[in-house]
Amino acid sequence: MIKIFFDDACSLCQKEIHYYKSISPKKKFQWLNIHENNALLKRFNISQNEALLSLHAIDEKQRIYKGMDAFSLIWRELKGWRWLSILVNLPLISPLCKILYKLFAYWRFNKLNYCKVH
Repeated sequence: MIKIFFDDACSLCQKEIHYYKSISPKKKFQWLNIHENNALLKRFNISQNEALLSLHAIDEKQRIYKGMDAFSLIWRELKGWRWLSILVNLPLISPLCKILYKLFAYWRFNKLNYCKVH
């Protein structure tokens, strides 16, 4: 199963991930709230701050995906969303998407008060 580490305390993250959960194939993903899975995060050498800052995923071969790459991994497995995974990985679009994701992630991280205590 693909492990998805997400911030269930963030209403935006929660809404998006719960949508993906509702349309994902059974037994394809393991959805893991970062606030309840510290030991597993540590096992993959992902700090709480890193997990708060951006979405993380671990594929079946134990490879770590972060940010846009994690979203692309999710979209690749969702019927009707595969095209988006292909689009965000195109040569000119990929770097732009990664920059935009990082800007958004830092904005979100700095906006949420609970992120500052970790």
